[in-house]
Amino acid sequence: SARGCAMCALHNYLFLAGGIAAGPAGGESRARLSDKVFCYNPLTDTWSQVRPLAQPRSQLKLLALDGYLYAVGGECLFTVERYDPRADRWSPVAPLPKGAFAVAHEATTCNGEIYVSGGSLFYRLLKYDPKRDEWQECPYNSSRRRSADMVAFKNFIYRFDVNSSRGGEQGPGGGTGGGVEVFRYNTVAKRWSQCASLRPSSCPIQPFRCAALGNTIYCVNRTGTLRFSLAQDGEVEVDGGLKGTFDGELLKAPLDAKGVLLPFVLTLPEK
Repeated sequence: SARGCAMCALHNYLFLAGGIAAGPAGGESRARLSDKVFCYNPLTDTWSQVRPLAQPRSQLKLLALDGYLYAVGGECLFTVERYDPRADRWSPVAPLPKGAFAVAHEATTCNGEIYVSGGSLFYRLLKYDPKRDEWQECPYNSSRRRSADMVAFKNFIYRFDVNSSRGGEQGPGGGTGGGVEVFRYNTVAKRWSQCASLRPSSCPIQPFRCAALGNTIYCVNRTGTLRFSLAQDGEVEVDGGLKGTFDGELLKAPLDAKGVLLPFVLTLPEK
């Protein structure tokens, strides 16, 4: 089952790992964590199974960094493992810090390091340095709202937090759906700042997942896609980041979309 699994792209291959495996009868009572890992080749349009995880995981994060895959956390797990596609082998690396098991968290890579926040970690930001094989605590984000996703662009990490609905607070569309606040972390200066916000609107926009393509971060869910564009003319703000704004137009949702959509970027062959 794809429920609770993680996905990411590496060398233009799509990898899917972990999740909840249903029992023989498909019932919830016999459901168990999965250790299976699958790889999709867009050139041949085929799926194949690769070496399974060393430890079954659900609600994990899968990231690509320097030619490796990293499976980070999961339900009630502190452990982290790394996959070498050349050797088809998973190996353990430094576990998450004590008291920091990660469930329903967000993660991204920036400047050769892994950053994890949100979910059971709430507003904490943890950084993994693969050269030292160690985790470090980074400055806390001031937001206490629920995070939707986190994505990196150049030297910055953009964290998208969603506001819960507030009765009577109307947005441009006349509705009372939750809004979005964007916080940016400068990985060089090690400083957070708020860089943008989207007022509540009549169009439901949560939950969503993000993917960066060019100078645009796409926030995707079943009802549509928001675009968060970073200035291409070099307009720099106080913290050194590019000015970012939400596009007012919501792109149409994929047809027959179900569940939480997980966007990713692949280069497909021309037909």
